Amino acid sequence: MIVARVTACVILCMSIHVHATDLVAAPSLTNAENYKDRALASCIATAYKNSAAGEDADATKSMYLEWTYYDDKNANPAVDELIEKYLRRDYSTPIEGYSGAKFMLLKCIDMYHSKYLDNQVRKYVSHPDWIGDKPKKTRRK
Repeated sequence: MIVARVTACVILCMSIHVHATDLVAAPSLTNAENYKDRALASCIATAYKNSAAGEDADATKSMYLEWTYYDDKNANPAVDELIEKYLRRDYSTPIEGYSGAKFMLLKCIDMYHSKYLDNQVRKYVSHPDWIGDKPKKTRRK
């Protein structure tokens, strides 16, 4: 009976370990990285509002609040304004097979890589190299 319980416990512990390896990267990233990732998720949520992709991006955007330390009072409206600016861009193309495409995802990706978003990181993220509200951990060799 004891052997069966120990075996069951070992199997249970092994299955928990397998699930624990699927970790979200964001908690171990810097505030600067998470700020930009949150802006990208917000852009996708706005671009694909009222769709499954938009709802998932909106939930993802909200989760970044748990992992990012920044001036949300001033930054959130600034991000929203930047998103609107990029989503209003005209990316129409005469290339065959692409006419009529809105390229909303491309606009969000361009915003993510923009100097404007980099400027926001400098302005609103007081500790860009920190992970959350703590200094970045140094790795041991």
